[in-house]
Amino acid sequence: MEKLLAIESSTAVCSVALQTGDGRVKEKRIEGRGVHSEYTVLFIDELLHRAGLEVDDLDALLFSNGPGSYTGLRIGASVIKGLLFGKNVPLYTYPTLISFAGTQLQLNTHCTVHSVIDARRNHLYYQQVKKTGEYLDISEPGVIELEQITPKISEGDIVIGTGWDRLEFKEREKVRWIGLEGISAVNLIHSWNYEGLKDFYKKEEVELFEPEYLSMSQINNSPMEG
Repeated sequence: MEKLLAIESSTAVCSVALQTGDGRVKEKRIEGRGVHSEYTVLFIDELLHRAGLEVDDLDALLFSNGPGSYTGLRIGASVIKGLLFGKNVPLYTYPTLISFAGTQLQLNTHCTVHSVIDARRNHLYYQQVKKTGEYLDISEPGVIELEQITPKISEGDIVIGTGWDRLEFKEREKVRWIGLEGISAVNLIHSWNYEGLKDFYKKEEVELFEPEYLSMSQINNSPMEG
């Protein structure tokens, strides 16, 4: 199998995952404010060292490209540009909200996943992925008011990400709620290996790419810092 390095830095989770040539996936992760600058490079070095690999050995580097924390995404992008400078390793970026659903879509034949990230004020970043057999129906991402999201959620659905605890939902026990524990660079690797999701990857020029800083300005022209 391909040797893949994946980086997730769009929220308070700093996660780095490595798939080795034998298909095994290892992850290093930590949660907390401001952890990305301290741990992203550390985790990369540790995973590569344990696997006996160099950056040049990788078949691809995968990056969760937003929306999300401006600071986390900026740090992740900076690390990648330094790591791949002068290297012949391709970079592929992936929509963060779709990536949240990657593992759940592999585990379930039929499911509806609502991916959310806290956007402060009265809003969440939101995207819905619905799987029916082999068919995927994926909505456009957006910054949506809390009151507009609740009616989209039905019994048996999965809500994953951050900020979902702000949603007012009467029968919460009938929905599966997954928080930071579901945000992982492993989702990126699962999405890469899942035929229905891999098409959402975009090959980037390392020196030129920028994360998708989807922001509150899309609602009211008032910029929001991550």
